Amino acid sequence: MLSRQLLGSILNPSIKYLKLAALMAAVFAHGPLIAEQMDSAYDLMARMAKASKELSYKGLFTYEYRGQLRSIKVVHLVRDGKTYERIVHMDGPEREIVRRGDNLGCLRAADRLLRGSALKFNNSYANLQDHYEFYIRGNGRIAGRLVALVEVLPKDKLRYGYIVAIDKETGLMLQSVLLSQTGKPLERFQYVDITFGADLDNFQLSSEMAESEDIDVNQSACLETNQAIDAVPSIWEAQWLPPGFVLSSYQAPDETGQESWMYTDGLAVFSVFVDSNEGTDNFPPLDAKLGTTVAVLTKAQYKNQLYAVCVVGEIPRSTAGQVANAIRPSASMEVE
Repeated sequence: MLSRQLLGSILNPSIKYLKLAALMAAVFAHGPLIAEQMDSAYDLMARMAKASKELSYKGLFTYEYRGQLRSIKVVHLVRDGKTYERIVHMDGPEREIVRRGDNLGCLRAADRLLRGSALKFNNSYANLQDHYEFYIRGNGRIAGRLVALVEVLPKDKLRYGYIVAIDKETGLMLQSVLLSQTGKPLERFQYVDITFGADLDNFQLSSEMAESEDIDVNQSACLETNQAIDAVPSIWEAQWLPPGFVLSSYQAPDETGQESWMYTDGLAVFSVFVDSNEGTDNFPPLDAKLGTTVAVLTKAQYKNQLYAVCVVGEIPRSTAGQVANAIRPSASMEVE
């Protein structure tokens, strides 16, 4: 069922840190906001997005939420334009993920939310600056490296803000902060050690544990945004979306009867799951939250059958609730 398998995993702190998003209020507590041109901060963010696709590196980062600190080791290898990644939990239950391929848009929505990446910054979303303001906030030092500090402020209450530290030499994000609607830090991600260079090899991507999750991204099948959205073969539609969010990928119903959609505004990401499994009638509404990840579960009806509708992502709870209540059968289906 959607409730136990999906929500239980997403809201588990031992998996939540894979989002690589985070909180870092102390670093930015000093000094006033520097009045720089927005384009300069935006360009830094664009460089950050490019660096994550081109650089090979290995390092150790920490994830903090509500006083709990997790340590994660990562090996990120780029070979012939393809990305390979190994993520190992250094404390708590042994767990690791090995990823092969770079087609992130075509992962199952649940897989991408569980594994995640840093900020979902993407230059292709031309309206990004319609919904965020970008400011350079000074310089800092993270993991022994000089960084530029960038603040990303939402122009509405429908999404979260960010503060990120971008490595001046390479452009990689070394630290990030996710901020609530009131500016309160929610989570923190920070590299404490990182090494760049070509001395990495495929051996460092090999699993050392009996329990290992291996994801071949290139084998995932879904409808991407470079295909016509009108071609999505679903009876469901979102009758309301937060301004600026567009469809990123679609996963057709699987053997369990679950289908999913992923939406992004270029920074924030959320997914919608619709489940037709038996037992939905007895499934209670759910409103759960862990840090910036929220899960809102409701029901929708089509042809006398109830469906579970779940919205999961790093968006405010009120936004997720509006989206969940807006998932309805398309007008063309209702008139059949």
